[in-house]
Amino acid sequence: MVLAAGVGKRMKSKTSKVLHEVAGKPIITRTVGIVASLNPSQIVIVASSQNAKDVKRILNEKPAIAIQKEALGTADATKAGLTKIKEGIKDIAVLYGDDTAFYKPQTILNVFALHRKTSAKITFVTLEKENPSGLGRIVRENGKLIGIVEEKDATKKERQIKEINDGLYFFSKDWLLQNLSKLLPSPVTGEYYLTDLIKIALSQNQKVETYKLKDPGQWHGINTPEELEEANSKLKNKIHIMGIVGAGAAAVAGIAKAYGFKVSGCDISPQSAYSKGLGIKVQKGHDSGHLKAADMLIISPAVLKLDPKNREVAKAKSLKIPVSTWQEFQGEYLQEGKFVIAVAGAYGKSTTTAMVSQILIDAGLDPTCEVGAKVLSWDKNFRVGKSKYFVCEADEYNNNFLNYSPDIAVILNIVWEHPDFFKSEKDITASYQKFIDNIKPGGTLITGSDPLILKHRKNVKTEKIGSDPNITNIKLSIIGNFRKENAAAALSVAKALNLDLQKAKKSIENFKGLGRRLELKGEIDGVKFYDDYAVQPYTVKTTADALKEEFKDKKVLLVFEPHTFSRIETFFGDFVSALKKSNVDKIYITEVFTAREKGNKKTLAKKLAKKVGKKAKFTGSLAQTAQEVKDNLGKFEIVLSMGAGDIYKLYDFFK
Repeated sequence: MVLAAGVGKRMKSKTSKVLHEVAGKPIITRTVGIVASLNPSQIVIVASSQNAKDVKRILNEKPAIAIQKEALGTADATKAGLTKIKEGIKDIAVLYGDDTAFYKPQTILNVFALHRKTSAKITFVTLEKENPSGLGRIVRENGKLIGIVEEKDATKKERQIKEINDGLYFFSKDWLLQNLSKLLPSPVTGEYYLTDLIKIALSQNQKVETYKLKDPGQWHGINTPEELEEANSKLKNKIHIMGIVGAGAAAVAGIAKAYGFKVSGCDISPQSAYSKGLGIKVQKGHDSGHLKAADMLIISPAVLKLDPKNREVAKAKSLKIPVSTWQEFQGEYLQEGKFVIAVAGAYGKSTTTAMVSQILIDAGLDPTCEVGAKVLSWDKNFRVGKSKYFVCEADEYNNNFLNYSPDIAVILNIVWEHPDFFKSEKDITASYQKFIDNIKPGGTLITGSDPLILKHRKNVKTEKIGSDPNITNIKLSIIGNFRKENAAAALSVAKALNLDLQKAKKSIENFKGLGRRLELKGEIDGVKFYDDYAVQPYTVKTTADALKEEFKDKKVLLVFEPHTFSRIETFFGDFVSALKKSNVDKIYITEVFTAREKGNKKTLAKKLAKKVGKKAKFTGSLAQTAQEVKDNLGKFEIVLSMGAGDIYKLYDFFK
């Protein structure tokens, strides 16, 4: 039950208190979003006759609305809310609509766990506050709780107390129903206070528990314009993103902007396919002057690896401006209060994430989505929805996916990858185990048939991809039967959400694919140009063979750009085998794309081409390779550019 009927006289505004915005969202939206993420049996909002219409309009989840006819205090509001409670509910959480807008969902679960464990009639949260002016005080005698007194009714001595209650209670419903009518109005204000129920419970020798908030920053009373301004500052409303044109950073920028953050950004090259249409001015290069109006600096993890002494980062730290990666920012701010569906795995993440997103969209669930590649039907790699659902790609590199606490986690596969970060198979397995440990209690883990055994948690439901016979006979409109496993994983998510599986299959069948995932770039002189992001031995061979299978009678040229020295050197034998055994007719191998590493671009690539044999040829730089393709274009009907670096630009040379 969320109490949202308060007029908010101290706010000095005609707008109802909970309708004021924090970081672009009405306060009530933030609070209800946090509650909804806990999957309660029911949500009841207690509104006033003045603000009920607006509350209904802005809350997408359409919870039950109860009306408090007169402003007669929190207990009277609770009494109104009880008229809407369903049968069979044993415990009721009562939250103040404004004070609890910053709570972490896990904290509320912890309070509930204490309430259940102790069989208390009332469990409520307290915290220490240096300046508790205007707030109710916790009164103890020799450390033992004896009651709460509202400041309006407090004695001079009681006003010196710094421990306060913060507007979050759990009640045994039956006890609450029996005792609400016993309350008397305050002799000062005439209002009925929930806090007086604590006196009644104690007088009956009933169990009353307190939960002291370890992180007082989760509580923020918003009663005045000044407190509203502090709340906005607390959310670090102005963010500056370094490396904003990258796929993940651009998606986060677009979502953050839609969520009400004021976003600026910079990059060495200020334009990319991902940054187009953001409506955000991107400054060229990195300069500490970009931080003049920033509350937070958001960076890519690569910045610290490639440029650990970056002046912009150093300046932010000297100014005490918080610095976080875009993954940290997404997990802490954009996914706060959301039902998170995160898709992990060495390969197939982007396709599966996009398929899950499309299923939810077609089911009318209106998700917010972040994908690591452009979704062709969206013409961008993110989508902003208005519901509680947040779908994201969960990248294991740099342990980035440990910033997320999913309700549903998908692990497609686990393969030793990114040897510059994970030094062994053991390291990567340990990282995935931590990812599993981050799943919210009561959540769901969906896994592929992976040879690496992970310890599954008892309080998390587990399902194997493809174990349900209803998830079969999947038809795809995109090239590659290997994508059927991605489709099966997406349908497993649909099953976990109790969605219509036949309708979900239709979404999969109509899925048009992603940019850089066997994407048809165009046709020149009768030659079709495809492009793909594959960088691992398995995905290189599987993807190239899928295209050859699609065009059995056509001559296929694979133009492969090796990605990073560490990857090619660590898995050199696997790359040789994959390229040698691939069914394509010819392979051009370019210089190594160095990414975050340093070394000789040509030596390793030449060695790889030589080991692959006659089918392969080292072709040098991208420009030299383009010339080689041009000179031999008449020998092929299909050209496939492949790699995670600049190889996608190959078609542009011809266009």
